[in-house]
Amino acid sequence: MLVPSREITKLFSAKMWMNRRALNEVLGELFIAERTNWFEGITIPTYKDETKEIVKKLSQSVNINLTDEYQSTQIQDDSIAFYRIQGMIIAEPSYWYFSSKQFREDLLAADSNPKIMAHFVLVNSGGGEAWYLDVVADTMKSLTKPVVALYENVAASAAIYLTINATRIFAATPNETIGSIGTMMAFLDIIPLYEAMGAKYYEEYANQSSRKNKKFNDLLDGKPEQYIKEELDPLAGQFIAAVAAARPLTAKLGAEHPVFQGETFDTKESIALGLIDGQLLLEDAIAEAYKLGFNYKDQITKMNKLFNSL
Repeated sequence: MLVPSREITKLFSAKMWMNRRALNEVLGELFIAERTNWFEGITIPTYKDETKEIVKKLSQSVNINLTDEYQSTQIQDDSIAFYRIQGMIIAEPSYWYFSSKQFREDLLAADSNPKIMAHFVLVNSGGGEAWYLDVVADTMKSLTKPVVALYENVAASAAIYLTINATRIFAATPNETIGSIGTMMAFLDIIPLYEAMGAKYYEEYANQSSRKNKKFNDLLDGKPEQYIKEELDPLAGQFIAAVAAARPLTAKLGAEHPVFQGETFDTKESIALGLIDGQLLLEDAIAEAYKLGFNYKDQITKMNKLFNSL
């Protein structure tokens, strides 16, 4: 589905956790959107609309009540909160893209809703914007209710960071692409294009502002060392530390292992490396969330009885 290009052009000045495949998809989307009248006369469903339709169909097929109404007290008892991380990840709420900020709000709302007993996250994403992902990862770690994440097709970079603290993580088939743990930056410098059309670009600085934009301008001039050291390396270290803390088996591999250098793996390899817990189809993964949800409810009931008897 094509989306308005203004939603994604801003990402190309941001640090990103995404793989090359995801980047190429975004660039292709930009190319087509800027050169066609694709949107004229077409009603494009929003990200939330698409999620709502998926929730409706899945609830009927698995006979388990899934919900995207995270705050509602009118939903059925023992519901499973359903989230979808699809395509490009951005921080700010959007009509067309998955938003990490919105995800955090939804997680917290569902975790405090007595009608909901577990969380289920369906993932098919090559990553996206790095900013704010650490906040969401910490939020997921703090949830009281169990979280099951299922990777379908691709779960890379930012998508891994968002879900690394799930209670259980599965892949749907033997052929998923999982990993790309690391940080990159990609952008399009369009100034030369405008200059080729006759425009003249000027950039001057006050005497007191000699270091303003220097890091970025050095990057443009083919001297990326400072930018990589001060911007990308710290984020990569943070990402690696989060994965190591959440996945003890993976942590034992050591920092020099390809898993911490941005490599991707199939499902069998990901299980052996400790990145995921196993392989389950969508219906079975939802059933696992349902089972964990009831275990959670049973524990809460036992705790309440114990406190009442004291």
